[in-house]
Amino acid sequence: MATVLPLVLFSVCLMFLRACLVTLGFYKEPILSAFQRYGDEVGFSPLFEACVWGLATAYLIFVLLVPSSFLILIGIFAFVLFVMLYWRVRDSVMQHPAIFLRFPSWYREIVDHTTREERRKLSYMWLGLPLRTRLLYNAQHDEFRKWVELVVLSVS
Repeated sequence: MATVLPLVLFSVCLMFLRACLVTLGFYKEPILSAFQRYGDEVGFSPLFEACVWGLATAYLIFVLLVPSSFLILIGIFAFVLFVMLYWRVRDSVMQHPAIFLRFPSWYREIVDHTTREERRKLSYMWLGLPLRTRLLYNAQHDEFRKWVELVVLSVS
């Protein structure tokens, strides 16, 4: 158990870092990949995901500092509860856009100014970009906005 917990902590820290980067808008891949799905559009709320992974990270650090089997049992129960809450909130994201669609700001702009079909095409164009170009657009929001405008103009 002592060797597994640091590995779990490391993986949870990586997921927390990923969720923070998505929330701040510096990692666009998960959001743009969500646009590809057919059917009803599911809103993407990285802020809630970042909060859940942050709580999991804090809990694992606490368990490392104060080892107790009771704490581990409570943590597993709380994590299952948060996962169930996440799936429930995930379905109602589009009903409350002022709360959940605030972060990242570029996502809100895309949802406001494009249609569902344009977002799907934008997502497929993103996957066709070379890795270095995607890294550039992840870091520079103004260049990403220009690219989005060009893609929307070209698919119209």
